[in-house]
Amino acid sequence: MSLEEVAAMMDNPLGNLWILYMQNEMARMRGDPSDGAQWSNTFSAQPILPVPLTENWNIVTRPIVPLITAPEFELDAPAFGDCPGNCGSPPSGMPGSVGSSRETAWGDISGWSMLSPSQPSVLDGGAKFVWGLGGVARFPTATKDRFGSEKYTFGPAALALRQPSPDGRWTFGLLQQHYIWSFGGNPKRERVKSSQLQYIWWYKLPTKTPISIGATPIAEVNWQADSRDKWSIPLGIGASTTFFWGKMPVRLGAEFSWFVVSPDNYGKKFFFKLYLAPVIPRLIKKPIFGE
Repeated sequence: MSLEEVAAMMDNPLGNLWILYMQNEMARMRGDPSDGAQWSNTFSAQPILPVPLTENWNIVTRPIVPLITAPEFELDAPAFGDCPGNCGSPPSGMPGSVGSSRETAWGDISGWSMLSPSQPSVLDGGAKFVWGLGGVARFPTATKDRFGSEKYTFGPAALALRQPSPDGRWTFGLLQQHYIWSFGGNPKRERVKSSQLQYIWWYKLPTKTPISIGATPIAEVNWQADSRDKWSIPLGIGASTTFFWGKMPVRLGAEFSWFVVSPDNYGKKFFFKLYLAPVIPRLIKKPIFGE
């Protein structure tokens, strides 16, 4: 299989490759209670794990396990509800301040799981259409209260992606995630109710080594927040390349996103994201049901 064919398969988040996606995001925060600006850092492991149910259908799971480093907060009550990147955000009106010291802790584990055709549909002109339906979940695994929601949360998810024809260059897609059912956990914490929309766009450059320009930012609305703190909307640009490390295909990329809208109450101003994604051996190759 050629490197270009492998790169095209890696562009499909609901494909048949097991990919160990690792990401590090450095975000510049703004607004109260930071009294200026502060940096937060989130490293996350996000393996993409398709399992064949039948010859024609896969169940694809992508857990997200974050390790967060952020300034220490001094707050008069438990804070940090739900926010982009699992970092948490103090609710509006909550008195508090950011200290000069920092702390590191595990955040809430989240992720999605979707049912998807094992092979994309071929459109007129040779382009491919990928889709999946399923759900998202978040679990209160944070080792610091302020780095998680302390709630179990579930909801629906869907993905649609158009990949280019062999002669084409543009990839477009949308991933929707809705965290709407929140229960259990700490009764003093607010329930979680939020929606995320990740827009995906890539342009494949006419180079010998696969290189693409594009981005995968995530816009989010926190339905529990005040109107000025509901929306986080980024615009992004980045680049990625795919290469063989020995016999292992690896993707390396970087993105920058600027938030045109973000919460007044300790929202993100911009962030840098670096990621490394090697293809790993599939442990489950045969369909679970049938041959």
